[in-house]
Amino acid sequence: MKDLLERAIKASATFLERRGYEILDRNWSNGGSAIDIVARDEDGVIVVVDVKARVGADKGFPIDTEASRERLESAAAQWLAEHDDEPVDISVRFDAISMMVIDDSRAFLRHHVNRFGTADAVA
Repeated sequence: MKDLLERAIKASATFLERRGYEILDRNWSNGGSAIDIVARDEDGVIVVVDVKARVGADKGFPIDTEASRERLESAAAQWLAEHDDEPVDISVRFDAISMMVIDDSRAFLRHHVNRFGTADAVA
């Protein structure tokens, strides 16, 4: 399962780079907190990306839980504290990438931009 997630994170980073994102960090962790991908989009927004993967089309795309929101917000605050070279007034957005793996070389990928909605964006 860990290998599946590592491959999904790698594929997701490639997907984002092809869309103009700059990957700042992958597989970041600090104690109990972890972030799959931290990137910067073309507008300069820091994007915290949670990656979920599942094998098999019969189960559909993996889903998020509310617990993951609290976990990601806390982890993002820790990442920003460690990277104090980033401007103080930078915008932060939370995205998710869900991946449904069909076989060793094929998967469907769904990019959920601003997954917590506009009212919850951190600026």
